[in-house]
Amino acid sequence: MVREGLRLLEQREREDHAKLEWLRHAAMEGFDQIDRGEGIEFHSMDDLDAHIDQLGEEASAELAVERGGG
Repeated sequence: MVREGLRLLEQREREDHAKLEWLRHAAMEGFDQIDRGEGIEFHSMDDLDAHIDQLGEEASAELAVERGGG
């Protein structure tokens, strides 16, 4: 039981690390776009929320493909 718990913790750490790396890459890409004048302007918090939701879905889909589930 302890071994399985440790395995699950390690799996979660790997997933968290992969998500963090994806977010870092996305942030750098965003900063580069802003530097090139290609930033996105949001007119409401709802627009921003929708965009963040879309990014989360893209990140989850990329992780699923990397794990062989997509």
